[in-house]
Amino acid sequence: MRNGMMWMTVGSLGLALCAGCMGPEMEPASTAESKPAARETTEADALLSLEVEPGHSVTFYEPAPGGLYLVERMTPAQSFVLTGKESSDALLAFAKLRPGAPVPEALQAAYDRARNLPDDASAREAKAGGGQPEAARTQAPGLGSTEQALTSSSSAITFVNTNDGCAWGPTMSFCKVNWANGFFASTTATSGLCIVDHYSGNGVTIQITVGATITSTFQGAGTIAQYSLGVAGASTTRRIDVTNASGDSFHAGCRWGV
Repeated sequence: MRNGMMWMTVGSLGLALCAGCMGPEMEPASTAESKPAARETTEADALLSLEVEPGHSVTFYEPAPGGLYLVERMTPAQSFVLTGKESSDALLAFAKLRPGAPVPEALQAAYDRARNLPDDASAREAKAGGGQPEAARTQAPGLGSTEQALTSSSSAITFVNTNDGCAWGPTMSFCKVNWANGFFASTTATSGLCIVDHYSGNGVTIQITVGATITSTFQGAGTIAQYSLGVAGASTTRRIDVTNASGDSFHAGCRWGV
């Protein structure tokens, strides 16, 4: 498989773009995978939460030893502050957010545990799929037009051009816009980053897998969040699943090797 591949599906625009030879293995929307149950991330798992501005924050979680990851949450009118390497490196992220401040001991210890995770030599496959184009979904009874367009973030152009939601990754990239009813993407890499713009529905569950650690957290409608798939370091399976998404619409883009 060649590095730098990207598969991009633009659901409601009716376009499918494939660059770099071929995309990761695609699974039918109806395929149900058998996965271990995820551990739900709670505020008790938050090592540190830093406010960027009202409605915009970065939170560091360690739901299991070595399972450190960070989430930057914001509203559609705001812009991500973490870009490049700091989006998947907890210490670089902290330095960007609090220049000159000493790294909290708990965060440093969690970072050291994450960096010492072993490579997973058996993890090799790349795959993505799930869900369906937003235009093809069957709306639930009572779902009105107001709920279908909570914010202007339903624009795929905003997601791609403003939020870099479909940016390329050195190892692999995968993107779907105007999508509904679920999504997953996975590959073997030393780092990963996914952006989910949830613009319509009741909220989804984001499940993150890094090696043997699986955790989940809730993302409400009308919000945009970027999730580091663990901490950059070990070469292992790094995956995101958007679940509990029946009747929800969103954009989702991932890149690995960032």
